[in-house]
Amino acid sequence: MLNVHTSVLARRVRIESDYATLPLEAGWASEAVFFVQVEGDHAGLEITPEVSPDGISWIARGAPTRIDPERALAEAQLTVFGNWLRLAVTGASAEHPARVLIHVALKG
Repeated sequence: MLNVHTSVLARRVRIESDYATLPLEAGWASEAVFFVQVEGDHAGLEITPEVSPDGISWIARGAPTRIDPERALAEAQLTVFGNWLRLAVTGASAEHPARVLIHVALKG
């Protein structure tokens, strides 16, 4: 039987610059799906999963996923990663802020 766990990484966080979630230990999982919901008007955003050997230094994993202004929900998947994960969000600014909800679903 597989184990499944969902965590809320950001709950209605207002961002005005580049943003990254707190590190998450997920070495037991074999796959991860990040879900990003954007509330209200927002500029185009990009989300990129990042991996780390130690939870301190980060490497982008895969191509960024774009969330256009008319879109409110996006996902990014990972199947090969080490122990530490986080999600980076870019594109928000003081002139064009965004309010995001970020979840990660882990399965292993």
